[in-house]
Amino acid sequence: MRHEERINLSASVLWASVFVIIAMIIVQAGKMPGNAAYAEMATGSGSYTVLTTNSGKGGDADPNELLYVIDSMAQVLLVYEIEDSRSGNIFLRDGGSLVNLFNSARR
Repeated sequence: MRHEERINLSASVLWASVFVIIAMIIVQAGKMPGNAAYAEMATGSGSYTVLTTNSGKGGDADPNELLYVIDSMAQVLLVYEIEDSRSGNIFLRDGGSLVNLFNSARR
């Protein structure tokens, strides 16, 4: 009988520890700030949708911008970066098939 009592006591202590740890995780997760998404401008015309947003690079007065272009007819996403708006230079940073992008995300 003493052996069964020890096992039950040990199991009870372990279960109580599990519940305390889960409660601490939930409390800490509630304190974490959410990631905000800010879209500066989104517009569509025909089969194209265009979105601009701050890339997080550059200075506060002149931040770098990202330009996302979705061509729904060709099912293509293109990502351009405008490093200096005064220079007028736009660089293609990435792009590809939306079908391949969503298929790889499902895996």
